[in-house]
Amino acid sequence: MWYLYVLQCSDESFYTGITNDVARRVAEHQAGRGARYTRTHLPVTLLAAWQYPDRATATQAEAAFKKLRRSDKRARIEARKPLAGVPFAFDVLDDPQPHHFCPRCGGPLDAYTLDDESVPVCTVCGRRHYRNAKPCVGALILRDGCVLLVHRDREPYKGYWDIPGGFMRADELPQDGAIREAREETGLSVQIVELLGFYLDNYDYQGERYPVLNIHFVASAAGDPVAGDDADDFRWFPLDALPEQIAFVHAPQVLADLRAWVAAR
Repeated sequence: MWYLYVLQCSDESFYTGITNDVARRVAEHQAGRGARYTRTHLPVTLLAAWQYPDRATATQAEAAFKKLRRSDKRARIEARKPLAGVPFAFDVLDDPQPHHFCPRCGGPLDAYTLDDESVPVCTVCGRRHYRNAKPCVGALILRDGCVLLVHRDREPYKGYWDIPGGFMRADELPQDGAIREAREETGLSVQIVELLGFYLDNYDYQGERYPVLNIHFVASAAGDPVAGDDADDFRWFPLDALPEQIAFVHAPQVLADLRAWVAAR
């Protein structure tokens, strides 16, 4: 699905764009990595979004919206009116809809406040369903002042550069997961040098958003990489000449910390 989205900039002007991932695109605008216009009009706030079946239809809707007078744009947003035949879809950035039934016994769930957190609790078996962050790992492979990034060939962030990594398995330690993921995506047998840090983010999968805890390691490796798994290309980037389109909101902070780590040594 594609979305037409509307941002309000710091001077109360509107910016419109289209994307197939509103959360990602808004985060890029807010981080100063979006359009040239929004970079000079930060901060920005998401006001509206409408969902369309393909990019062409979303583009047509954007053209129609831009022709409206500012007052008409504001009125349509505030009234949550349909646009080009589709309903208002602002909830694309909301948390996933809560589950209504217990996955263990099938009983109905009810929300309770436990330790200042709303937690679904099964009214039949009493099981508490905590929403925990899923652990992910990444390997920042350094060589001759450059870091190896892979080019994603699947969503989320298809077409963006990414740190080699992925979700941990249930039976492995973080450093082992980072070594495995690096081997799957680059073909390299890496050696862990040092833990760089922990970073929170979200991961969108099949219409739901999951909190993830990313554990990144500085690593080294010999040999020539070969793109694999969900990557279709790779490149060594100097730390002072990194690409603009980097996958995931937390990644720019990871790479900034990597530059600081290298400088300190």
